[in-house]
Amino acid sequence: GSRVSYCAPPLARPLRHASAAGLCVQMASAAAEIGIQSQSDTSAAAVVLDICSSPKAGSGEPSKADASGSNSTPSAAEVKSGGLARLLGCLLGFFTAPCQLFDFLRSLYQQFRGYVPMAVLQYGVNQGIGFNVAGFAMRYYYLNEFTPALDPAVMGRYTTAARLPWNIKPCVGLLSDALPLWGYHRTSYLIIAGASGVLAYAILGTLPLAALATVPLYFLVNVSVSAPDVIIDASTAELSKVAPERASDLQSLSWGALSVGGLMACALKGPLEEIIGAKKILLGLVVCSAGILVPGLLRWLPEQRLPPGQRWKLNTKVFCQHRGVSLLAAYMSVSAVLLSVMQVVVDDKYARGAITVMSGIVLSIGVYATLRHITPILAKTALFIFLRQCLQPGLGEAMFVWLTKAEEGPKFSPTMLGWIDCFGSFSLLLGITIYNKYLTRVSYRKIFLIAQISTVFSNLFDYVLVMRWNRALGIPDALFIIGDDAFTVVMSRFFSMPLFVLAAKVCPDSLEATLFAMLMSLSNFGSTISEFAGVTLCEAFGVDKNFDMLPEAIITKSLCRLLPIPLILMLVPNLTPCDPIETGCEHEGDVATKTIQSQGMSEVPEEENENQEAELEEMEEEDEADSSPLRARRQQQRQQSRGSSGSRGAAAISQSELDTKINI
Repeated sequence: GSRVSYCAPPLARPLRHASAAGLCVQMASAAAEIGIQSQSDTSAAAVVLDICSSPKAGSGEPSKADASGSNSTPSAAEVKSGGLARLLGCLLGFFTAPCQLFDFLRSLYQQFRGYVPMAVLQYGVNQGIGFNVAGFAMRYYYLNEFTPALDPAVMGRYTTAARLPWNIKPCVGLLSDALPLWGYHRTSYLIIAGASGVLAYAILGTLPLAALATVPLYFLVNVSVSAPDVIIDASTAELSKVAPERASDLQSLSWGALSVGGLMACALKGPLEEIIGAKKILLGLVVCSAGILVPGLLRWLPEQRLPPGQRWKLNTKVFCQHRGVSLLAAYMSVSAVLLSVMQVVVDDKYARGAITVMSGIVLSIGVYATLRHITPILAKTALFIFLRQCLQPGLGEAMFVWLTKAEEGPKFSPTMLGWIDCFGSFSLLLGITIYNKYLTRVSYRKIFLIAQISTVFSNLFDYVLVMRWNRALGIPDALFIIGDDAFTVVMSRFFSMPLFVLAAKVCPDSLEATLFAMLMSLSNFGSTISEFAGVTLCEAFGVDKNFDMLPEAIITKSLCRLLPIPLILMLVPNLTPCDPIETGCEHEGDVATKTIQSQGMSEVPEEENENQEAELEEMEEEDEADSSPLRARRQQQRQQSRGSSGSRGAAAISQSELDTKINI
């Protein structure tokens, strides 16, 4: 709320630690010595010193400098000097960022110990660097290591099937909660995941393999990243409950490590592919999985080992507590496994296409029918998240082969593709900034409609590139695809950020973590179905053999982006990301009521219950001084009144449970 131009990095908390506050004081002193003035004719030194010394710093109240500042219009020289002050503040913030980051990490480590390096290793090294580089290397592995080279359709089938672990994350979470291995609910699963990655990377990087044999190994690579993602997320949730004041810091640690690791991967993967090749890259990624395996064996994650009698005991209460959600998670996992297996082993393209479509339809019915008994708005949101992804087939592997190998294509080098991904990563930051600044008070429907229509046009840019129209306009291929990729990433961020907000808000109390993970898994599963649909689209247009019909396939893919628009109008609430969503049954206009059947809440209005309770409490206070024989009778009547209210709640609970069981 102040006018200080001090730009701290996202992970830093400049005024939280004494050393950071001292840096601010030094900055203020330097500004005072050279006489730099701010735009409102208040010295930057006075403002910063006031913030650092005030006991109400960060409370949003005006500072002394603000209260006593002059209201005169600044001159041109003052405006220029104010710009110099902001520049100085940014430069000081940049050069002091490592110190602040060190203080931030040290404070977290002092409180949470081994969790902090585990989170950095998982999100920064294993997922940020290892998983991104592995996906890039596997594309070139399939493209260069086999004779003849795999066609784009087969590459798409194999890589998408191997991503199965991301679709069964809810089941992994439930299993880790219910079944401890060797006495640990978290550490044991980390060890298994790390060992899976080490084994898979070592075999892929050393042994000659058939193409089909790489699928289970690439599956293990995905296990080595997705399972620790579930475990570390669960540990983050547990620690956030223990220390709620550090919950945002824990999230900043995870997302910051993931962002830095992703940028490093984008810069490294292209040159590494050109210098050492895909197989040696995969062998080197053993280090990333070892970064999970070794700390797991050393028990860095804060967790107590269970007593001997409980070390292998299955806790069925975890599944029975939310039976409908558990059954839905199991149903999703079984569907994902069957779909992935069928896509790998079945060669007939029409049979695979029919299986893909039926899987999407059946799962859509199951998702809506199960979740509507928790809250209807949750069911609609889940259905929208799933169907939006399903209805947008992709041509990822076909476009990759065209960009790198096609005679009429640009023949981009691995380094160029890596740098293009770097620009995409920076575009994420731009998308986040624009969303936070301008779109937080725009309705979900309007944001989604704008983003979806923009996605249609961004997909048509591929058509322009394939037809080589950009060369006719004098636009180089690299510049055109960087702009296309940046625009697409920004639009995707406009869609994903409010979608995450909506998904988090529609989850009712006591089920937030489980249902949010399930909604994200539905998004992953929808992406899997869309990738398999894209494979069928490639085969239908013959793109698996040559690229003669690639423009027509791109047009079809782009037009499919119009299909989610009616779903936005039907399933998305007409609210903004800043509006609260009461998770209950709906009235007209997508406004939820306060009745949650799954929690067994009474149908009696809340205000009426509160008034009755207040009257009963007043009567009890009057009885404290009353010793007449009628006192006992009045107390008995009050107990009966409370019992009748409770019986109505119990009836609601039993009816909700009955509806859920019938539906399942």
